[in-house]
Amino acid sequence: MDSNIYIYGAGNKEQRFRLWFDPTLDFHTYTVTPSSRTVETSLDGIPIRQFNNLESRGVPYPKDQQMQIQCSLWEASDWATRGGHIKIDWSLAPFTASYRNFNVRASTWSRSSSCSNQPSSHKSWLTETLGR
Repeated sequence: MDSNIYIYGAGNKEQRFRLWFDPTLDFHTYTVTPSSRTVETSLDGIPIRQFNNLESRGVPYPKDQQMQIQCSLWEASDWATRGGHIKIDWSLAPFTASYRNFNVRASTWSRSSSCSNQPSSHKSWLTETLGR
């Protein structure tokens, strides 16, 4: 599995994960939780990636742009398959991705504060980070 974060149209923040299970055997829940401090990605409730706000060190952070989630399949055998060691079996084509219960819970961004239309008790996730 690969994850990337694009900020102002530029990616180059790819991170690859070796999953501890075969993700093709069942549907799974992927969650992306952005805040002013971090963008956290979880798989079936287990945090797998944390992209921290390091703007103070010159690293761009997606704090004032609209967010979008893109899911896709692509041929990346020279990069995403252990350096090309795992070859694609094209006889299994066409390859498909299936989605169910796709859910987006979002709030309207405003320059003064994010999610200002929600009660403060629902904002606790804004300051959460992954434990070490």
